[in-house]
This record gives sequence, structure tokens and C-alpha cells, in this order.
Amino acid sequence: MPYDDLIGRQINDFVIEERIGQGAMAVVYRAFQPSINRHVALKVIRLTEGQGQHEEFRRRFAYEAEIIARLEHIHILPIYAYGITEEMAYLAMRWLRGGTLADLMRRERPPLDRIAELFKQIAQGLSYAHSKGIIHRDLKPSNIMLDDAGNAYLTDFGLAKLAENSLEITKPGTIVGTPAYMSPEQLRGETLDHRSDVYSLGVILYNMVVGRLPFDTSSSDLVSIIYQHLEKQPTPPTHINPEIPLEVEMVILCALQKDRDKRYDSATEMARALDLALGRPVGSSDHLPASRPSSPSIPVVALTGGSQIVQRRPGFYLAVGATLVVTILAILVLVFSSLSANLQLAATATAQAETAAALELSLTETAVAASWTPTPPPAPDVLSGRQGTALEMVPRQAEIAAARARLGSRGFIAYVTCTLESEFHSGLAREIRDLATRYGLELRIYDSDTDPYQQVTQIERARSDSATGLIICPLDTSLLVNTLASAQAQKIPMVFFGGDAPSYGGVLVTGDNYELGLQPGRLAGKLIQQELQGQANVVILDYPDLPDLVRRADGMEAGVKEFAPDAHIVGRYLGATRENGRASIEALLADGTAFNVIVSINDAGAFGAIDALSAAGVAPDAVMITSVDAELRAQQYIASGYYMRGSVQASRIETAQTLVNTLVKMLAGASVPERVIVPPGKMITRDTLGVREDYRSGPVVTAEVSEN
Repeated sequence: MPYDDLIGRQINDFVIEERIGQGAMAVVYRAFQPSINRHVALKVIRLTEGQGQHEEFRRRFAYEAEIIARLEHIHILPIYAYGITEEMAYLAMRWLRGGTLADLMRRERPPLDRIAELFKQIAQGLSYAHSKGIIHRDLKPSNIMLDDAGNAYLTDFGLAKLAENSLEITKPGTIVGTPAYMSPEQLRGETLDHRSDVYSLGVILYNMVVGRLPFDTSSSDLVSIIYQHLEKQPTPPTHINPEIPLEVEMVILCALQKDRDKRYDSATEMARALDLALGRPVGSSDHLPASRPSSPSIPVVALTGGSQIVQRRPGFYLAVGATLVVTILAILVLVFSSLSANLQLAATATAQAETAAALELSLTETAVAASWTPTPPPAPDVLSGRQGTALEMVPRQAEIAAARARLGSRGFIAYVTCTLESEFHSGLAREIRDLATRYGLELRIYDSDTDPYQQVTQIERARSDSATGLIICPLDTSLLVNTLASAQAQKIPMVFFGGDAPSYGGVLVTGDNYELGLQPGRLAGKLIQQELQGQANVVILDYPDLPDLVRRADGMEAGVKEFAPDAHIVGRYLGATRENGRASIEALLADGTAFNVIVSINDAGAFGAIDALSAAGVAPDAVMITSVDAELRAQQYIASGYYMRGSVQASRIETAQTLVNTLVKMLAGASVPERVIVPPGKMITRDTLGVREDYRSGPVVTAEVSEN
């Protein structure tokens, strides 16, 4: 049956509408998900091999899909759901309307500053995947998607790895990936590391800058293409286009070294080198790119030393170093020669005067630029003590236009995160950025990386960058007193994600954390009553530094006691992050503390607990875990009965919308309540996921896996 026959059919919760792309392994469709009224990109892989390979593929696909689903990063295309039927395997992903990087390159040659911005986004997503031990192995422009605002997203992680072990791929002459973008070691079939992806990045950057691939691919001879990657050096970009800066060429050629030890150590190092080559500002903790591309504010300049661009690679730039030495000697000769001639002295004095005048003009322009601050918004009319709902915060079109006018061409909204490591927080940042983009508002993301001291620095950095409004996920409010009081004095509108701390003239957007905690607590209590005869030793993973999370843990404890009053609460232990959860459970196991139920304030802490339990050899049915957030990985654990029994949705999309909507109304000068409540989502269990038992492959998810 041809693939087009799938149009109009429904696969679980997805109704296929249109075919939008096709690759070697899969066909991509636009599909509609009626349960939550959204379109998705549905990648379908038909299962047509024999039963033995079919079963092996099912097992491997589920494993690979789960790994890919963990890659929750703002520049990696998110997976909403995945599953396997008798006919096919599928991945449901976010649908992006901006096409691919390949489409963009066919339409135009982007300017160097735009190339650098896109490249930084690609490198950030790739480095995140590398930090999780995942190598892409098929990087190419068609695997880089763009959204409406032109932001880049990596996609197709894992498919090359998935294909590598199949019977088809072991046939002679078959190569996994796209040879035009593959590293020499990949073409030789050697063991790969992340630097193979760095080589592919070099090919992509060459193509973006030069407008063609580094090696001749006009021939369809696969052997010729492979030979060039293995043995030939690429044509230097400046030989094709002399206007390409030499420093940019050096970055590209370093990434394309045949010896992986001579390439960049990471994708982010390469992106940093490109920024330096173009004279773009580079900091130790660059904020993530804005939601809309900005025009270059710094001209392309020549750097004085190749070592600034590529470190620890002296051999590669020996010729450049020699050229610099010769240049310096020549300058010295000219200087000494000029001292012997009065006319030359006069000319030098004139040149110096002109240089000084130009420098004075440059400094004046710099001072004017540095002194620019956005027009201060009207003092936010925050109604102290008042509480509102998320629906009340939806802005009118006139308010959106007023907020856009307030930002003007140079203002922006800063979102200072708690972290981007968890699926919830990374997804929250993505939703915030997407809504800001739809409103035509520039948004920049400053990542605190779960470090409360770094968060102070990030807020101050956003203010020094002249942020017009702030959205903040506070980590330790006691450390933020001075910086928030200063922002309040500047009348900067502020919206906070959660917390019972002072609002500093801003608005607190939060759920009812006690109610949110009650749900997993009640589920745990019911399970204790039904399966453990009301007796259990319960560990609660808490986070005492944040009052909101303590209140959530209070609700959890109350929920357990409501349905299992005889259950013993062993105690509250540090959670909230995967590292904390793992360390707490490891310590309890080492002490010989008995427990058989864990209730966690979030999925991240629960995942750490599972790591510790699994490493200690504790059986998945010996400890039951309930939690909050209902991340995709948690839903898979729930579906398979792997420790987790339920997790409540935290209304991520609604929270993101409310944060942006509230700040828009504040920028427009509207009156807003001091506290806005976002209701919790539903509890996700095996029943809500629609799990059936399959005697061959174990639990199979037959219903849609929710995003929230």
C-alpha cells in the first residue's frame, strides 16, 4: 500500500492530512491532533520486514525514541509522542512552518551575521545532545528546521543509529547517513565521537558561507565523494570568494581537518570561534538568541591573532603566524625609516591627527549607543493583594500593539530561567518564546542553570542589556532582594513564575501548589490502601529553599494521609533536580532505611530516585513513585510500570501563555492583579494513557502521550 493512502487515516490520536516530506527511511506528514486542537509533523516508518526483524525493530525503536525524547532543548525539535502499530512506527513532533535550512539556502545566501546567529543556535542544540552522550551522525541542512521567526531546530536524532543495526544496512556498499556531510572516520566505519558531528558542522558552515559544498558532488559516483572526504583538502573559501574574511575561512578549515584531534573540541567552541572571527561579542555565559534575528551592530573586523579563534592548534596556523612576524618587522622598518625624513614626519603627524579625530568621533558614537535606554514604561498598575485567573490576562489587540510600541526597535523582554535542563523548563522557555514571537515581541533567554548566584548575574546582565520587561523563574529570593528592588525603582515590569516572595511591584504567576501536591499524594495514598493494605514507608522529595515547593510537598503529605492514614512518612529529603533526587535516595539505601513509596515534587527528582534504585538493583515493582510535571519520559515509565505510577500535569503551555500575556498587559499600562492563578492539569496514569498488555513486546501505549 503506497504511503499516500495514509492521508485521511487516523493513527491513534493523529489524523493524517498531507504529505510534507520524504526521506530514505520515513515519510513525514502534517497531521491534526483533535484532542488538543493542534497540528503536528508525523514521521511514519513502515514495518515491512520479516517477523524476526519486525520484533527486533519494535524493541530498538522504542529504546531509541525514548532516548531522543529526552533531548528537551530549546533548539532541538521536540517529540510529543511516539508509538508502534502492526504496520508502522511513528514519531509526532512539533510542526514548524519555516521549512528547513536547505530551503533557506536555496532561496538566498544569508549575510554572515545571520549565518553566525543560526550557527550558534545549531551548536547549542548539538552540544546539549553531546552532553547527553548522543551523536547525531546525519547532520545536514535538511535536518535543521526553522520556525516562523527563523530560529533553528535540530531534528532526526537517532534515525541513523536506528538504521545502522538493521539487516538492510549491513549489505555491502551501504552507508548510513549522507556522504556529502560525513566525517572521514564515519566513512571508514570507525568508532565515532562527537567530533564527527563537528566535521559535519564544518561542511554545513562551508555550504552556508560559500554557497556550495567543499567537495565536488556533481558526480553521482559515491566512491569519488568518499575519496575526496578521505584524501583531498577542501578548496579554501577565499579562493572561491575573496570577500570571505580570512578568519572565517580558518574556522571552517579547522572543523574540516581529517584528523579529529585537530578539530574543535565541541560545537560551542566552534560557534564561539565564528563569533570571534566576525567581531561579534562573546561572553562566558552568552544568553540564548533572541526570538527574532537582529541586525548586526558590530562591523566585521579582522582579528590580530589566529590563536584567538582556534586554540591548541599551532601547527594549523604556522603559516599565518609567520606572516604576522614578517608584517610586524616590516612595520618596524617603516617606522624607523620615517624618523629620517621631515616630510614623512609631517605626513605622520597629519595622519595621527586624522586618526585621533576619527577615534574621537567613534568614541562619541559609542558613548551615545552605550547611553541608550528604552523609554521607561508607565509605572505598572499592579493591584496589591488582588488575585486573578489566567483567562483574565489574555491581552486585547490594542494592548499587544501598545506593548510592541513600548519595546520599539531596540527594547526586548528578558526571560531569566531557573534551568533549561528539565523537559518542563526547556519546554516552558520554548512556549514563552513562541508566544512572544507571535505577538511580534523580541525575547531573549538568560539561563540561570539552577545556580541562584548565577541568576543574580543574569538578571543584572539583562538589565545592563536594557531589557524593557522581565520574566523571572526565581531560585533563591533572598539573594534577589537588591537586584529586584533596583529593577522596581527603574519601573521595569516584572512577572515571576511561582513563589510567595514579595513581588517588588510585579506579578506572581503560579498554580495552587498545595492543590498540585495533593493530587500525587492522594494517588499514592490510594495505591497504598489498595495494594499495600494501608501500610507503607513514604519518602517525600522536597526542596526547602523555595516556599512554593515546600507548600507542594505539604499537599503531598496531606494527600497521602487522607487516603492512607496509617502510612509512615519516613521524612522529607532534597529533590527538585535529578542529581539531588539520586543523592538523597542513594544515601537512604546506604543507611538501610526502609521505604517502598516515593512522592516527588517534580519528575526531575523522581528520575534521580529511579537512577539510584535501578543502580542498587531494586526491582521496579518494589517501589512506587508519584510525581508532578508528567514529562514524556515519565509517561513512558508510567505506561511500562517502571517504578512510576502517576504524575500530574503542570499546565506548562497555560503557564507560559499567562507569563507572556501578563507582561504584555503591564507593558501596555493595563491594571493587573498581584497574583494570577494557573490551574493544574490532569493526573497521568496507565489508565489515562490507555495501556494494553502485549504478550510479545510488553506494555504498549495505544493512546496519545500528552505533551503537558
